[in-house]
Amino acid sequence: MEIKPRSAKVEEFDKVTGLINYVFRISRNYKPTMVEEFPLLLNKDNIENMIIISENEKVVSDVNYLVQDVSIQGNKLKVAAIGGVCTHPDYEKKGYSSKILDKAEEKMFSDGVDVLIISGTRSLYSRRNCSVVKSFYKYTIKPENIEIPYEIVEFDETNFEKDADLDKMIELYNQNSTRFIRTRDEFKKLLHAATIAWGPIDYKKVFIKENSNIIGYLIIRTIKKEGSIIGEVVEIGVNNINVENILKYVTNKFGLEYLDYKVHVRNLKDQLGCNELKSLDYQQGTIKIINYSKLCDNLKGYFDQYVDSELLEHIEFKQVENKYIIKYKEEELMIESLDKLNKLFFERNEEQYNEFKHLKKIYEFTTKVFPIDFPWTANLNYQ
Repeated sequence: MEIKPRSAKVEEFDKVTGLINYVFRISRNYKPTMVEEFPLLLNKDNIENMIIISENEKVVSDVNYLVQDVSIQGNKLKVAAIGGVCTHPDYEKKGYSSKILDKAEEKMFSDGVDVLIISGTRSLYSRRNCSVVKSFYKYTIKPENIEIPYEIVEFDETNFEKDADLDKMIELYNQNSTRFIRTRDEFKKLLHAATIAWGPIDYKKVFIKENSNIIGYLIIRTIKKEGSIIGEVVEIGVNNINVENILKYVTNKFGLEYLDYKVHVRNLKDQLGCNELKSLDYQQGTIKIINYSKLCDNLKGYFDQYVDSELLEHIEFKQVENKYIIKYKEEELMIESLDKLNKLFFERNEEQYNEFKHLKKIYEFTTKVFPIDFPWTANLNYQ
């Protein structure tokens, strides 16, 4: 009998999460904390999106995804984040993960998902046209013993001094025009769950205060590596202050060898002035367009902010089998692979633009609107 992937049942939740904990934590000699770390993804309310294969009532392979809304400068996209992809070691080499991913993407399409993001870069994903994209500037901050006119205060989110602390964080986060959209309850939950220490990974969470008032917050992931500790900025929310000096100060304060800070190439507001420390780098994991025409429809308000209405009025987006078309009157750009389409939309790639420079209006359109200003995916919403 053919074994087919399906959505898990509520009564199978413990079996599914048991497999996930075994593969990602227990087999690596870590505590089984996956449900605590990923409370939105691994949740009975999300059971329909926990896709499994079972044999003899044993869950042996699993793919999970969480659909979240992302605001792209005021335009809402439905984004599915895949996590916890695993197969029990005794059932590997049977192609189960590929079968489940096929089922998951089919369900995503029918559920109106625009874009898929995956935390990993395995060949399992690249074979499916999930693309790594260079779309962020990475600033590598070295520690400096400098003075700053602010107070850096570590906090524990389970014991805020007052609800106003969380309110201020939410206000600061929502100043970002491109962001994952969170409810207050989700913000509170993710602030704890996404910063649970495991293995070599820990977190530092600080408020930036001026005259006892919160003017910013900063969350850093720390990683122990061969006798030193390095850091990554998970999320930062600040008012108009000198971010570069804040990052230098906290890198020194926490004894980090260096601190990486990623900013999207289109995000001019959060760029730093230290260009000598900057390099073009990759978005976390991989990304894939699930529904080309729906994505383009949902981005029309975004496009409208960057190109003249006459140009946008005549731009058409079409899909013919596995070919993706952008058309302007007599000009037509045919993109022959989903990988190239992903990179056109989400990567700054001058070589790709130059391939169709002769299509003047399409070239103008694409270079003005792409890459899409997409949020850093390894923030608190990293599910």
